[in-house]
Amino acid sequence: MRSEEARIGARVRVSDSGLHSELRGLTGTVSAMWGHPEYLALDVRMEDGRSELFWHYELEEIAQRA
Repeated sequence: MRSEEARIGARVRVSDSGLHSELRGLTGTVSAMWGHPEYLALDVRMEDGRSELFWHYELEEIAQRA
């Protein structure tokens, strides 16, 4: 995910290239954004209820169904 594409409420998946190997492939929702707009850290509420912090490039946005 590019930093400028990030938004609160977006559904995301932890990418295979992310630093959090145990979280790869899991999904959640962006609940907060931190840092400079060009290089964001994103707080993600995972489906199991825990909250994890990721760099924008560690996440992939999940397309919303029409």
